[in-house]
Amino acid sequence: MAVRIPATTACVLLLSLAAAAGAQSPDAYFEFLMARRLESQGDQAGALAALERAAAADPASAEVRAEIASFQLRRNRRTDAEAAAVQALKLDDANLEAHRVLGLIYSSNVDAMNARTPEAQVEAAAKQAITHLERAAGETSAGTDIQIHYSLGRLYLRIGDAAKAVDAFVRVVNQNPDSAQGRLSLAQAYAATNDLKNAIDTLEFIVNDEPRVAGVLAQYQEQAGMLKEATTSYTVALANDPMNRGLKFRRIAAAFNDGNYTQAAAFATEAQSQHPDDLRFPRLRARAIFESGDPGRAVTILEPVAKANPRDTATQLGLADIYNDAGRDTDAERTLRQLLEIEPANAEALNYLGYLLANRGRSLDEAVKLVERALVAEPGNPSYLDSLGWAHFRRGNFEEAEKYLSPAAQQLPRNAVVQDHLGDVLARRGRWADAIAAWTRALAGDGGIERAVVEKKIEDARARVTR
Repeated sequence: MAVRIPATTACVLLLSLAAAAGAQSPDAYFEFLMARRLESQGDQAGALAALERAAAADPASAEVRAEIASFQLRRNRRTDAEAAAVQALKLDDANLEAHRVLGLIYSSNVDAMNARTPEAQVEAAAKQAITHLERAAGETSAGTDIQIHYSLGRLYLRIGDAAKAVDAFVRVVNQNPDSAQGRLSLAQAYAATNDLKNAIDTLEFIVNDEPRVAGVLAQYQEQAGMLKEATTSYTVALANDPMNRGLKFRRIAAAFNDGNYTQAAAFATEAQSQHPDDLRFPRLRARAIFESGDPGRAVTILEPVAKANPRDTATQLGLADIYNDAGRDTDAERTLRQLLEIEPANAEALNYLGYLLANRGRSLDEAVKLVERALVAEPGNPSYLDSLGWAHFRRGNFEEAEKYLSPAAQQLPRNAVVQDHLGDVLARRGRWADAIAAWTRALAGDGGIERAVVEKKIEDARARVTR
């Protein structure tokens, strides 16, 4: 890690040593200046020797040992830098440069940790680095050392203190308003505090000059529900990185979720032609065309892809979805059974087929067994619990249905379909007030239900309660 000492920091050291020279050893100050000259000339060994002579001439000087620490850090000799900084702090616990060096070293140690590092170890290391960097930054002006504030911001994010991270990155951006990395970090900190507006504003300030931030900007716009703006930002990002499949996928999704199915289909068609091996794009294309009102063409697009890729689960399930939504239940069932012949333990396909049969009111014993197999693979999956509960409901076993639907509804309080199912079960068990509550949650949920039908069920239930 190559580290530059800011000019202001160097001046502080020079003034400190100059003061020390006047009171103690002129030789130490002379050797310090000699070390600076030799380092500037590329004579690293000579510079270190001069600093060591300065330390010998003034053994009580924390400033000299802090300068040795900085010198060693600039040479990426972190063990020696750490030892010198520790020595400096033993002489003077308030030495800012020694705290800076230790903070940067310990911050680098945190950066080297990966996802396998125990969280407690990461947090302890981060807090150790923060302690030193806060000492280095706390007594300095906001413009003293941008690296300190940047490192502090990253460490704060690592330990989950997003508010402090915002403060640190604001200082970075105030010193360097055009810094793409500084603004990306500040936007990340704002997003971590759920302040998407400021995250977006932070990146919009430079996106015209720094299009490489457009992809991140688009993601924040998506999160904020600004789907048209996100689509535009993804287009800017793709102009800078035209073969990025992830950006293409997200642009299609943004246009699709905005209800612009024609645009989404066009984006997907272009992406499919550029990346014929990526099966996400024909799936998205077919779905967008289906939503635009042309189910026949959607099937025509996806059927040959599914036939050519019988082991691709996502494509088979995508085709089953289109068949099912187009009212072609038999074709959907056939597709799912073909997938299960290849992957008998595929939990998603087992659940899908079980739910499909339950909804049709046919082969209900098989439907129960299929979903039970899915739950063996993924115990407690709330979607699977809903399917099993619904299959039992269709069999007329309302007590068993509630056993599964109740925990599913607890885990998925915003899922309108699950809440509607629970309401139906509770109503059949004569618990009208509880059924009304479940149906009311369904109306406030994420959609996928016929509102008029649910409202009529609530109306009828209320009439029963008031009798």
